[in-house]
Amino acid sequence: MNLNTQFVFEAKTKRNLTIGMVLGLVCLVLSFLYDDAYHTRFWTNYLHNAVFFTGIAFTVFFFLCANITAFAGWMVGFKRVWEAMGQFMWVGLILLSVIVIGVWGHLHHLYHWNTPGITDPTNPLYDRILAGKASFLNPVFFTVGVLGFLGLWYFWAFKLRQVSVEEDGAAGPTVSFYKKQRKWAASFLPIGGFLSAFFLWQLVMSIDSHWYSTMFAWYSTISLLVSGIALTIMLILFLKSRGYMENVSREHLHDLGKFLFGLSVFWTYLWFDQFMLIWYANVGEETIYYKTRMTHYPVLFWGNLLMNFIAPFFILMRNDTKRKMGTIFIAAAICFFGHWWDFFYMIKPGARIAAHEAMEISHGGHGKHQEAAPISQAAPVGEKASADHSAGDHSAVAEASAGHGDAHGGEAHGEEAHGETGHGDSIHPFQLGFTIPGLTELGVMIGFLSLFLFFFFTQLQKASLLPKNDPFIEESMHHHTGVYPAGEEGGDHH
Repeated sequence: MNLNTQFVFEAKTKRNLTIGMVLGLVCLVLSFLYDDAYHTRFWTNYLHNAVFFTGIAFTVFFFLCANITAFAGWMVGFKRVWEAMGQFMWVGLILLSVIVIGVWGHLHHLYHWNTPGITDPTNPLYDRILAGKASFLNPVFFTVGVLGFLGLWYFWAFKLRQVSVEEDGAAGPTVSFYKKQRKWAASFLPIGGFLSAFFLWQLVMSIDSHWYSTMFAWYSTISLLVSGIALTIMLILFLKSRGYMENVSREHLHDLGKFLFGLSVFWTYLWFDQFMLIWYANVGEETIYYKTRMTHYPVLFWGNLLMNFIAPFFILMRNDTKRKMGTIFIAAAICFFGHWWDFFYMIKPGARIAAHEAMEISHGGHGKHQEAAPISQAAPVGEKASADHSAGDHSAVAEASAGHGDAHGGEAHGEEAHGETGHGDSIHPFQLGFTIPGLTELGVMIGFLSLFLFFFFTQLQKASLLPKNDPFIEESMHHHTGVYPAGEEGGDHH
């Protein structure tokens, strides 16, 4: 069979993706111009999408390495898709450099732990809790944990793809190149597995700087992996619609659908595990994370479960739905958007609090987390915001006060937090871009997705879509060849 194995990045596709990138850039600029004094919406939109798409590249490459290490042959027919997706970590390195530069130059206020003087016992802003975390939450470790680790991962992704492409030039199927790939893949698993926790702790969890969870790294990594599998399904279906990937049958899509279903259930288990343990323990500085989101962000909180568990569970539970291209595409699209929503849910509320604390400090206050709180607590202490700030500042940040008992005009408007040591929760006004995603957020997401796809298609056309001399190629081409009911197209079986 003569398969179309060389992808051509057509001018029309380039034009459409360029339009998408321009749209994203315009939305980023708009979020910068029509924002609060600290441009919180701009920086959170940028961080959210940079982490999300870089994380997809990492988790997909990690999953590829796991399959290679396990001598898996089923995915060889489309492994070039995963190899090309993994190369986006190079772009992610550039994107996240902006966040790192912002930490060093105090260009943004995403991380309360980066406030000058916050860990200095002689400074009025001293925060005993953050001082206890200073050896981990500091600009040096942040730079190493983000750029250093990501650069290391990209090196592995580059070398593995290099060996894979070189294999195409071999005289015939050989195991020598595969052994080299397996060495790179097997050695990457512990490097990627262990260091990814630090990467996500630094970039995402430390936004809620007083909060921590031992389940967070698992939870956020699986969220990215589900997104990566969902995007893989949609890309394969797109390529098949353009006459490529003829060797990828419904059997392959069925297996990808099973991974999408199984990992969605696993994500739900991790979500519940983290929620249940924190809520049952009833420790104030931990429960405030969920208290804030359930009270002030109910659409984000419940929408997260709806899109990432209920929808994929009921759509993909039936065996035949994983074999119907239209249905599995819809399920993948829901999961992809749902986990983008999940990272919005993780980032926005905490960044809104951090920006509000920075605003209070700029008005002469001490913020809400001060030295009076012992390490095991996060009680609201310190001076309240100035009268001018309370009465006259109507910016988004000034209104955004989650997890703290603010006094406005001398009257407290908080409600008691869950647990004896909790914060008071001030009233959270609805604000597009924080309470729920707005059109600006959707536009920025389209821009970053277009950038991801532009880079992906550029990488994809640099090598044959079919690894010609991979020793498992025949196994992949004949993967689960089955007999379909009369009248149903069975895909490509060889």
